Amino acid sequence: MCVAFWSLAHDEYALILCSNRDEFLSRPTLPAHFHSFDCVPGYVDEQYVLSGRDQRAGGAWLGINKVGKVALLTNITEPYGNYASSRGHLVSSYLTSPPTTSLHDETTRIVVQNGRYAGFNLLLLSPVMEGGRLAFEGSLVSNHGGGGEIVARPLSDGERRCGGISNGIDGSGASDWPKVKHGTMELNELLDSAPNDLTDVKLSERLFELLSWQSDNPPKAREELRNTIQIEPIPMPATGSARVAAPEFYGTRLSTVILIRRNGDVLFIERDIWGLGSDEKPWKADPGTQRVFRFQIAPDIVQYTPSTQ
Repeated sequence: MCVAFWSLAHDEYALILCSNRDEFLSRPTLPAHFHSFDCVPGYVDEQYVLSGRDQRAGGAWLGINKVGKVALLTNITEPYGNYASSRGHLVSSYLTSPPTTSLHDETTRIVVQNGRYAGFNLLLLSPVMEGGRLAFEGSLVSNHGGGGEIVARPLSDGERRCGGISNGIDGSGASDWPKVKHGTMELNELLDSAPNDLTDVKLSERLFELLSWQSDNPPKAREELRNTIQIEPIPMPATGSARVAAPEFYGTRLSTVILIRRNGDVLFIERDIWGLGSDEKPWKADPGTQRVFRFQIAPDIVQYTPSTQ
């Protein structure tokens, strides 16, 4: 389970994005850092991608590269199944694609390949220059459930203004999940009330506050995770059958905020939320346990006109 909220329509920011990563606390993970997914084509340097890494499957759930391409992946809630392809590689392949490849060409490649994956939603963002200012195109790619046909669509005007995504099926009630409705409402109110001179630090703290919201009734089962944005650790079977694997603690491990100004300045903050101690019990991270990165998107590589969707 993961959740994310974003806006591509702010006067000062080309992108405002915040996201929680919900996962088993024992799953081996590397924190956000610059790297290249261990596969470096000639046009990619060794510090080209900024993301965390899933050490078990090798991919990522959220990342940005130095050109400004952004990818965010969520799983679809469904019965457990076995699929040969890792969803995390959808993120890594996009972030290491040629800098000048358009978003349309990238989504077409994914759709045509039509790999067999467990259910996923994939938000892809690509930078463009509009009137000398940075902007983003956006597409949502999904297979609507494990092994399903992959399709892609551009973000709607409403989603560009204020979008949200979690683990539902696009077009089948995903936007009605309580956590998505609450988060998009909060982000809308923030965008309406925040002054244009709000600093990056203050805005990021407002977004982390949004990501910390919990429902009055904490979830006790997998199907109840849709009701709250931040998930306190709960025991859940690591596979589809409790007889196969003993329950493990599952909860919100990380919160991430990405802010990209219209001039290309990037602020990326990844903050620890819950971890697993040496005694195999959950512990709440100190709010100051975070990784902060600042850089600027290379303007000479960014497209100057939006691609055809």
